[in-house]
Amino acid sequence: MRHAPDAHAVPPVPARLHLSTLVRGLAVAGVAGGGAALAWAFSQGHAGLAWSSYLIGAFFTLGLAVFGVAWMSMLYLSNADWSVTMRRVPEAMTAWLLPGGVLTLLVGAGAGVLYHWSHPSAVAQDALLAHKAPFLNMTLFFALNAASLAAWLAFAVAMTGASRRQDREGGVALTRKNRALSAAFLVVFALTISVVSFYLLLSLEAHWFSTMFAVLVFTDVVQTGTAFVAIAVGLLMMSGRLEGWVNENHLHSLGKMVFAATGFWAYIYFCQFLLIWYANIPEETVYFLRRADNGWLPYFLILPALKFVLPFLLLLPRDAKREPYRLVPVSLLVVFAQFWELYLMVGPALGHGEHAAAAHVPVVELLVTAGFLGLFLLVFGWDLRRHEAVPLKDPALESSLHYH
Repeated sequence: MRHAPDAHAVPPVPARLHLSTLVRGLAVAGVAGGGAALAWAFSQGHAGLAWSSYLIGAFFTLGLAVFGVAWMSMLYLSNADWSVTMRRVPEAMTAWLLPGGVLTLLVGAGAGVLYHWSHPSAVAQDALLAHKAPFLNMTLFFALNAASLAAWLAFAVAMTGASRRQDREGGVALTRKNRALSAAFLVVFALTISVVSFYLLLSLEAHWFSTMFAVLVFTDVVQTGTAFVAIAVGLLMMSGRLEGWVNENHLHSLGKMVFAATGFWAYIYFCQFLLIWYANIPEETVYFLRRADNGWLPYFLILPALKFVLPFLLLLPRDAKREPYRLVPVSLLVVFAQFWELYLMVGPALGHGEHAAAAHVPVVELLVTAGFLGLFLLVFGWDLRRHEAVPLKDPALESSLHYH
C-alpha cells in the first residue's frame, strides 16, 4: 500500500552557500576597475572627484552591511517565522561592517577636500560654521562615527553569534536573546544612523539643514538593503541551492517588502521636498536650487523615476513578486538607483558660491562604487561559505518551511 508523502518532511540539507563563479568574477573585475578609476582620479589631480567617489562607494556598501542587522532585528521583533530559511543572507551582509567601517573612517583623510567646515580659516570667517563648530569638528567626526560603527559591529557579532550557536545547541533561549538585542539595536540604530548620515553626507553642505534627512537616509538603507536580499535569495532560488527551503511564498513576502520600501522612500522624499518648498527658508531651499543648476536638473528628475516610478509599476503585478526572474532585475534597478541618489547627494555639494560643481556623467563614481560593491560581495561570499546554509535548529524552522 502506498502512503502519501509526509507534508512535514524536511527537505535534504543544502550544501553551504557560495557565490557563483560568474558573480565572483564580476566582483573581482569591479574591484580592479574601481581601483583603477580611483588611482586615475588621484593621479590626474582630481582630488574632489576621487574623494567624492570614495565617499559614495563607502557609504553605499556600509548601508548594505548595517541593514543586515536591521533586517534581522525587524524580523525577530515581528516574529516573522517565514524569513528563517533565508537568514544566512542578512547575516553574511554584516561581515562587511568591520572592513567597511574602517574604509568609511578613511573618508576623514579627504575631509579637506570634501568638507568646507574642516578648514579652521573657513570657520573663522563664517559665523554659522563657528556656531556649529562645537559639534562639527574633526575630533567628533572620528569619535562619533567610530562609536556608531563599533556599536553596529557589536550588535552584529552578538546576534549572528547567537544564531550560529543555535545551530549547535538548538532551543528557544537564543531566539529570545536575539529578540531582546533587536529591540535595543533599533533604538541605537535610529540615533547612530542620524549621526553617521549627518557627518558623512549632510555636512557636505554645512549651511543647509533638514529635519527629514536622517529619515530619508534610513529609507535608502531599508530600500536598498531589502533589494539586495531579494537579489541574493532570488539568485539562490534560480540556481536551485535552496530548493525546498525557500519557495515562491517566501519570495512573495520579500517582494512585498521591496515594494513597500519603494513607496516609503517616495513618501519621505516628497515630505522633505514639500516641507522645504512650503517653508521657503533660504537655508533649506539652497539644497534643491543647487540641484536645479549647473546641469544637475536632468539628473535630479531621473531619480524619482529610478527609485519609485519604475520599481512601483514593475512590482505591482502579483507574479512580479513571486518569480525570481522578474523580482531580481527590478531589485537590481533599485540598487543602481541608490548609487544615483548618493551621486546627487554628494556631487553638487563639491563647490561653494561661484565654484559650484557642474554635473557630469558619473563614470568614475560608478566604477569606484562597483569596486566597493565587489569587495562587499567577496566578503559576503566568504561569510556565506563559513556556516550552514539554513538555521537547522531554529524553533521556527518548520513554520518557515511550510509558509504559504
